[in-house]
Amino acid sequence: MTAPHDTVTGSHQHPHTSSGFVRKYLSGIFMIICLIVLSVFLGFSYKSGVLIREQLRRQGQAFFQEVVLTRDWAASHGGVYVKLGPGVEVNPYLLQVPGLKVVITDEDGQRYTLKNPALMTREISELAAVKGLFQFRITSLKPLNPQNAPDAFEKAALERFNQGADEYFAYEDKGKEVLYRYMAPLVTRKPCLRCHEFQGYREGDIRGGISVSIAATDMMRQLRENQIYLVVSALAIVALVFAIIRYIALVFIKDIKAAEQRLLDMASRDFLTGLFNRREALGRLAEEFSRSHRSGKPLSVIILDIDHFKRLNDTYGHSLGDEVLREVARRMVQAVRDYDIVCRYGGEEFLIATPETGIEAAYDLAERVRTQIMAMLIPYGTESEPVSVTISAGVTQLDKLENVEKMISRADAALYRAKEAGRNRVELG
Repeated sequence: MTAPHDTVTGSHQHPHTSSGFVRKYLSGIFMIICLIVLSVFLGFSYKSGVLIREQLRRQGQAFFQEVVLTRDWAASHGGVYVKLGPGVEVNPYLLQVPGLKVVITDEDGQRYTLKNPALMTREISELAAVKGLFQFRITSLKPLNPQNAPDAFEKAALERFNQGADEYFAYEDKGKEVLYRYMAPLVTRKPCLRCHEFQGYREGDIRGGISVSIAATDMMRQLRENQIYLVVSALAIVALVFAIIRYIALVFIKDIKAAEQRLLDMASRDFLTGLFNRREALGRLAEEFSRSHRSGKPLSVIILDIDHFKRLNDTYGHSLGDEVLREVARRMVQAVRDYDIVCRYGGEEFLIATPETGIEAAYDLAERVRTQIMAMLIPYGTESEPVSVTISAGVTQLDKLENVEKMISRADAALYRAKEAGRNRVELG
């Protein structure tokens, strides 16, 4: 019992505002959850990076302190003298220091050369590098030994120390290897003046620094793997949340659409018979009226009424009267086409609109409905005879010069004539 064409006015469209609201609401929830998940995982990723950097910084500090303690011990004893021999040579730069005994000889004639703290630092660093541990070196903006001249990182660190910084660190990419470089300043102490006073340093001055290089390739790889794991985990959780919310949305929207359809049916259909109610039928009839005027095709209307329905209610009760209304509606639906409009027009009165149907065919339809209804028997009790009913009907066809109300009025007048003529008949209007 739907219209034969797709055109529907705004008043008869199915409302999708609720399902649209659900989509927006759940999309908002999904976005919030995604932001929370991403924030948590980004926080974890950032925290893991901070922890690794802090671990490297503490290692750098520890190595620096060990080197400083070694240097301080050597400086407090005026340096360390070692035997001259293969691989052990005199440091020529120490010979430039006034009054410094660079080479000494014992009573057996064995010669020893002074290993100053800076040279000790470099040689220990070379030994640590050979063993694959870490590297460190002493450097200064005014080095005694040109080999201790600062590189770019060390120069930047020394400049920062002169501005009051306590430490300096950075990553350095060496191609296949990543180094974590840490540097802290060396403060001139009294034992240091023995070698550096002639350079103009005073006690408490920052004369340089010790830079520590720690292999960080494995840690960086671990950090990247952790970050990849966190990203994959976050995406997996987001995908799972999306799937869950999508499932909820589909189920929720399906239920809402079903509820909307039920509400629409309640608003557009008669509760007792399931037919269109008067308001819905008049709206659809107005559409067919406009379509008929555009296409030039006929449109007919049948109005029918159950004969003596009030007496039937008074005699058998409203329960049987309701059953009669339902059965009449069912017989009407069986007799019409799918796209004909059938409605309960009011009380015991019904309306059938037949698009693209002339008055003769509409008359035949009304007669067919009347015959089928006259043949039906409604059971009443267990011992009483079944109840039968008849209908009267008025049929009319749309006149191009009239409106819907006028057409219905003519059909109603024809129905009145049928009742006046004895009921259980069809009259043309």
